[in-house]
Amino acid sequence: MELDVKKLPKSEAEINATLTENDFKKDLETAANEISKEVKIPGFRPGKVPYETLLQHVGKDLVLNHALDTAIPRVLADVIKKEQLQVIARPKVEVVSLEPLKFKAIVALYPEITVNGYEKIKIKSKEVKVGEKEVDDAIKNVQKELAAWKPHEEAAEKGDKVEIDFEGFDEGGAVLEGTKSVNHPLVLGEGMMVPGFEENLIGLKTGEIKDFILTFPKDYHKKNFQDKKVKFNVKINRILRPNYPDINDEFVGKYLGQGKNVEDFRKTIQDDLVNYRSMEEKKRTENELLDKILTLVKADFSEILIDEEVEYILSEMKHDMSHHGLKFEDYLSHLKKTEEEIRKELRKEAEKRLKLRFGLNAIMDSEKIEVSDKEIQDEMKKLGLDKEKNALENNEVKARLINSVRINKLFERFIEK
Repeated sequence: MELDVKKLPKSEAEINATLTENDFKKDLETAANEISKEVKIPGFRPGKVPYETLLQHVGKDLVLNHALDTAIPRVLADVIKKEQLQVIARPKVEVVSLEPLKFKAIVALYPEITVNGYEKIKIKSKEVKVGEKEVDDAIKNVQKELAAWKPHEEAAEKGDKVEIDFEGFDEGGAVLEGTKSVNHPLVLGEGMMVPGFEENLIGLKTGEIKDFILTFPKDYHKKNFQDKKVKFNVKINRILRPNYPDINDEFVGKYLGQGKNVEDFRKTIQDDLVNYRSMEEKKRTENELLDKILTLVKADFSEILIDEEVEYILSEMKHDMSHHGLKFEDYLSHLKKTEEEIRKELRKEAEKRLKLRFGLNAIMDSEKIEVSDKEIQDEMKKLGLDKEKNALENNEVKARLINSVRINKLFERFIEK
């Protein structure tokens, strides 16, 4: 067997191998045995066909191609072990010839990573405060959510809910597609419609009709409506006014339980706001740290590794869409793009993910961030995995737990509270 291994740029290596039939005799025998179980040859039982007889019936190329499935991975594994190559992705293999068997494999190697200057990074976390006004605003939102809407015949006011029929026309009087709705519910003042639309309804009564012209914003999300003048015809079908619940001890008792009062309610709201703001601040500081680390990472990734990451991101997208009842084909149709075009667009994101992942690992190794068994157990409890039997026997699950703990410890080192 002839072997040639050479390092390539961008963290890759090229392996060229030439094998005689004797070099992969066992692979040929295994392939022949498997094929003989599937073909019917008169006078022979399945799996008992002599090698030469099998070749006469199915052809040597079929046996050779079948033998490649075991021969190439075996040879590559031996070479990778012997040359001590840190391969981190599935090799890209090209069969050059069958007789003699020659193949070329490009393998992605663990890249050389540098993150110079990370030691100087310090992220400051802001103190989280929640004032009385914010508690008042949150309580008003609770009241809005629990409001009872009652029809009335007075003129519509800001804060009222209206049910309307409307239709839009261009300057020539033609109906515009996508500008018609029947019994459309709308709370005046929430800004859900194009600017100026809701203001034109204030003062109208049930049954009234109004025509008005609006110019759509220059940055409107639908390009064909940007800076466009549209004449709307609107009819008020119904007007409802909110009846907000009083925040008293009786209300709080139903909301929080008997024995709780308004002060308890305010304290609960405040605590919830503090927790939410604290989580947001934690997320902000962590993202700031990751962004700063990203600017310091220097690495040259194999195209094979980038392709693999692109496929992973793409599979995530497809899974998320499927989970929400959407079809990836419809998404492509909406964007007027092919799957290959999406792959090209994802390469930048793939490289960013790789830089961050390898950069974080390099820092954690440099900082000697280790994880104890107790820390793994605590992380399992936090994620609810402690109730799952033999969870740690799954190497992938264990690796994720260890990585999660290490990253949290890294955050603690670089984020000042």
